[in-house]
Amino acid sequence: MMPASSSERTAMSEGDWTWELTSTAQDDLSALSPPEQERILNKLGEIVDSPWRDPPDYGEPLQNSPHKKVRIGEFRLAVTFRQSEQRMVVARIKRRGGAYTADDD
Repeated sequence: MMPASSSERTAMSEGDWTWELTSTAQDDLSALSPPEQERILNKLGEIVDSPWRDPPDYGEPLQNSPHKKVRIGEFRLAVTFRQSEQRMVVARIKRRGGAYTADDD
């Protein structure tokens, strides 16, 4: 189930980390099919609840960007890890083919 609004923070039950979607990421997610949305939301929960890895360990550097890349199947998420708040902020959700091109809109 999607968070009710872009400002709603979804806390995960087991760990101290939480994740949230920016309004842009919320729009990106809304444009996907329900199974794709569920896959992404489930994986975000797994990332913040992982007993084996800290959430920032899932991020890979993105060139010329303040964000890190998180891969979920064919999707690429641009995220920021706020260590002091133990929060993962998802800025964008894109399919792999369009994730590395500039937006034209």
